[in-house]
Amino acid sequence: LAAGLLAAAPAGAPPAAPGEVIAAATADLDRDGQQETVQVVMQKGRRWRDDEPWCGQGDKWSGQFVLRLWRGGRLLDERPFAALFWPPEQQGQEAFFWAPRFSLVLADYNQDGRLDFNLGQYGACNGNVYRLFTVTAEGRLAVLPIEGRWFLMVSPPSRDNSTRAIRVEGGALTHSYYDNTRGRRITYRYRWDGARFVPLP
Repeated sequence: LAAGLLAAAPAGAPPAAPGEVIAAATADLDRDGQQETVQVVMQKGRRWRDDEPWCGQGDKWSGQFVLRLWRGGRLLDERPFAALFWPPEQQGQEAFFWAPRFSLVLADYNQDGRLDFNLGQYGACNGNVYRLFTVTAEGRLAVLPIEGRWFLMVSPPSRDNSTRAIRVEGGALTHSYYDNTRGRRITYRYRWDGARFVPLP
């Protein structure tokens, strides 16, 4: 299940707030009968075209971002993207998202009846890195952790800031990645143990 971009002012939409909204999705994320909106907001930075010849070139937003969670006109939570996404030793680095505005892909990754979403960053020429996020029963943004891994590495490389290539199949979270050391694509599968995703053999 996916949601489109946040429209510019329907009734009940989040009020104007500092920063530029570059992505959003609206749905009943926590299954409480009320609509929530998740936004990706650039608080400081720029949109520019990177013409350097490398795999991450192109039209992009670079800078400092936050995730905001709204219900109606009330801000439930706001979290720095870097603090949620990067390992502690990398949280000072600048993030970027490919332009133009995009929709967040929503799915129930851990099959608890609540919708989750994914966000990614450029990883390498053979794939991007993604993390999975959810909304808790307390109305907070949180990461769905993976045992032994910080990210999901997903191939083929794309400019999908939020991807449909991470999905649930046969009761397991599934994605694939082209492993250069093995010279082939590897499919990874995980099950949710109630607290984290555990890799399956």
